[in-house]
Amino acid sequence: MTLEPQQNSVFIDPKNCGSFVGYHIHMDEYTPKGKPTRYSMSATVVLADCVHKIDWTFNEDDKIGQINKIDLAIGLLQEFRSQFIETEKLIVKLNKGAKERV
Repeated sequence: MTLEPQQNSVFIDPKNCGSFVGYHIHMDEYTPKGKPTRYSMSATVVLADCVHKIDWTFNEDDKIGQINKIDLAIGLLQEFRSQFIETEKLIVKLNKGAKERV
């Protein structure tokens, strides 16, 4: 077990003002007087582009709910990716057909 902060980030559009996605997870350790040591966690996902920055903060109040939020976000991003690819294929096909009719 490590108490060191865990973090990572990646530039997703480095040529366009440094858009990035990243995360930071921090474990806290505290020892109440006369009681055993306790641990807690704070976590943040950061999404940023040229104009906007979103800090999506997670806490320990509802761990299952927090994990469900992450899974829902991943699922929607995967759905978007699939729809984006399919739409691009359709556009290429339609544009190719338009050129052939000219």
